[in-house]
Amino acid sequence: ALTKDSRPLPAGGATEIELAHRLAAFGRKQTGLDQYAIEKFARALEVVPRTLAENAGLNATDVVYNLYAAHANGETTAGVDVTHEAQWCDLQAKESIADVYLVKWWALKLATEAVCTVLRVDQIIMAKQAGGPKGGGPGGDED
Repeated sequence: ALTKDSRPLPAGGATEIELAHRLAAFGRKQTGLDQYAIEKFARALEVVPRTLAENAGLNATDVVYNLYAAHANGETTAGVDVTHEAQWCDLQAKESIADVYLVKWWALKLATEAVCTVLRVDQIIMAKQAGGPKGGGPGGDED
């Protein structure tokens, strides 16, 4: 086995677009800042198929749009087709190309932890009072 858990996942950004599609749908049901955060996280998942399309010389915006349309129509295994025959296809069925579950799981876990760490640090910085010189105490500015 390639890894401890070598279950295959759809390749070519299909997993990320499906997650983004489902997260965006979930985010639309939320309110306030939760909705905003969920939608931005979903949008960040588009980086994988967008990068694959750009590196293949395809119009990344069109590819991502078509992938979303395919996934909305139930083509949950649709990924970026870099051979230029079509903008998307089921790479596992067509070319026997798949991603490994464990690799995706760790990538998403570590990326999410990194984002949470950055947000925690940002909250700490925002919670502290603004720094700067203290004004007018004893022994201060005398003219």
